[in-house]
Amino acid sequence: MPRSATPQSVLAILKRQATKALSSLQQEIARQERELAALKAEAMRWMRALGASRGGTRATAAPLRELRRKRARLDWNAVLAELTPTFTAKDVAQKTGKPMEQVYAGVSRWIKGKKVRKTKDGYQKIGGKNARGREKEEVAKEPPAVKKKSLVVTGA
Repeated sequence: MPRSATPQSVLAILKRQATKALSSLQQEIARQERELAALKAEAMRWMRALGASRGGTRATAAPLRELRRKRARLDWNAVLAELTPTFTAKDVAQKTGKPMEQVYAGVSRWIKGKKVRKTKDGYQKIGGKNARGREKEEVAKEPPAVKKKSLVVTGA
C-alpha cells in the first residue's frame, strides 16, 4: 500500500513550486523592463532625428493633447444649418466627427430648444417656428393710416 504524504511534505513541495514560479516571473519582468527601456531609447533617438525633442516617457501623448487644445469649439447651430431637413444621428456624427455620446447630447439640446423633433426615421428640423411651435409671421410694418378730416359744409 502506498504511503500517504505528510502535511509538512506537501507544504514544502508547494512552497518550492511557488518559489520557482515567483523567481521565473521576476526574471520575465526584468527581461520585459530591459526590452521596454531599449524601445524607449530607440523612440527617443527617432524623435531627436525628426527634430521633435521632447523629454519624458510620454512623448507620444503630448502632441495629441496639444492638438485637442488647438481645436476650436464646435458650433452646433452651424452644424444644424448644414444638415438636410431630415437626418439621423449618424449623419450628425459624420458631419462633426464627434462620438455618438456627444452627438446625442447635441441633438437633445436641439430638441429641447424646439429646433428639431424626433421622427420614426431619425430627426426633422423644425424650420421657421418659434418656441411655441407656431409659424413666425412676417409682418410688414406700414406707416399708420392718416385720418382724413372731412369738411362739413353747412347750408348758408
